[in-house]
Amino acid sequence: MPAAVVLIVCKTVSAGPEDHNAKYTGYENLEWATEHSMMVCRRQEVQLYDRAEALGAARQPFNLQRCQRSGIMLGTQWDASHRGSKYRFWRVACPVPIVDTRTGDVIAWKMPECGHRDTVRCEVDAEI
Repeated sequence: MPAAVVLIVCKTVSAGPEDHNAKYTGYENLEWATEHSMMVCRRQEVQLYDRAEALGAARQPFNLQRCQRSGIMLGTQWDASHRGSKYRFWRVACPVPIVDTRTGDVIAWKMPECGHRDTVRCEVDAEI
């Protein structure tokens, strides 16, 4: 599995009046923006590396569990670093294997698409 995570970030809009304590708490009254009853999202691919391996530690395989754990942490960090943006982290996706149907071997990996075709409209894909 390639060491990469896909963050799906979606557009938000204000859901009402601003909280009068927002400047102290950082709270934002937001809801998912919809256009024609569909969420508007972006697919952001993040390449990862193992800092411990770079410092000489034994290589750890990048598997589904590590991908999901990394994705949740990266999504939280993405939200914190994009506070002024209209987008917020919605979900994480991990690389999907492409399997040879005759042999059962993994022949390649595919990065997931933006999201559900019936509920999400994907804007231009982006890489971080």
